[in-house]
Amino acid sequence: MEFIKLTPDKFAVEIETIVRHRKLNYIDAVTFFCSARGLDVLDVTPFINSVIKYKIRLDAERLNLIKATSKLPI
Repeated sequence: MEFIKLTPDKFAVEIETIVRHRKLNYIDAVTFFCSARGLDVLDVTPFINSVIKYKIRLDAERLNLIKATSKLPI
């Protein structure tokens, strides 16, 4: 396995690629990324940018893992 210096931008690209190619949700994609590289999920938390956090939150709400945020009726 080739070592790459991980940055939030590179991490986001990796996660988006995993989501697209493996057809996983964002929670599973982060878990897959960590598992494939022998990392603990807590090791990558500094690299999760706001876009990925938002998408993870949406997945968690959709899967009823967390309470859905209130939305104004339109």
